[in-house]
Amino acid sequence: MYQDPFTVCYPALLPWAQPSRQDDLHRAMRTAVERSLVVLWGHIDPEKPATDADVHAIVAASDAYVQGWFDAVIRPAAFYPPNNWGWPSSLGAWLDASKSHGRGKALRHTIAENLDFFARFPFWRTLELVEHAEHAARSTTGSPRQRAADATAEALRWAWARHADRLGWDDAEWYEYVEVRELIGWTTAALQLPGVRPSQAADRVEEIAGQKWDDWSPWTSDELPAPLIAQAAQAVADCVTAGAAPS
Repeated sequence: MYQDPFTVCYPALLPWAQPSRQDDLHRAMRTAVERSLVVLWGHIDPEKPATDADVHAIVAASDAYVQGWFDAVIRPAAFYPPNNWGWPSSLGAWLDASKSHGRGKALRHTIAENLDFFARFPFWRTLELVEHAEHAARSTTGSPRQRAADATAEALRWAWARHADRLGWDDAEWYEYVEVRELIGWTTAALQLPGVRPSQAADRVEEIAGQKWDDWSPWTSDELPAPLIAQAAQAVADCVTAGAAPS
């Protein structure tokens, strides 16, 4: 049986998407990693110069925490694991933290600096998208098509506005930095429209974002092109029509 990953995972992630809960995750992960290191090392010297072996241990403990969180929060909601859906999303990385093999290089000088970098909950950006998806969905009124269109437009404008510094966007498409696909997937899931597959809506909007837009540059423009937003809103609204059509 097909499970849309956004639909399945959204209600599981929503309770964790509030900013205070995200802060709790960072603190809990740091505490768990430090406790694991005390068991392994006997004590932690924050100012000790870090070796590759030290960073390996920090990364392994961090991965274990993320894996445990995934198993507790996401796996009970998902009949099939995310990597079996063929879904290139951050959630797929939660399935098997062991794939990293706990590897890490001591590119930061001290144990404390490496803890600051590695022992933070890594998928907080996904939780931010879920939080805003809920806001966008709740702020809409009208027919299902109108709600879908309005929530899509609002989400895209918000996503663009939060990326004011775009000077480093040189190794991927702009819509990958903005995380358009995930944003629209979560937003459509938050709308809870019967018959609509959020992953389908997300794919359509990402295709639209990939088009060329006259007189618009992702490095210098203050806003997304109005035709892009209009087409994206129409595409998600059309998913409502398609989902409601008799089969």
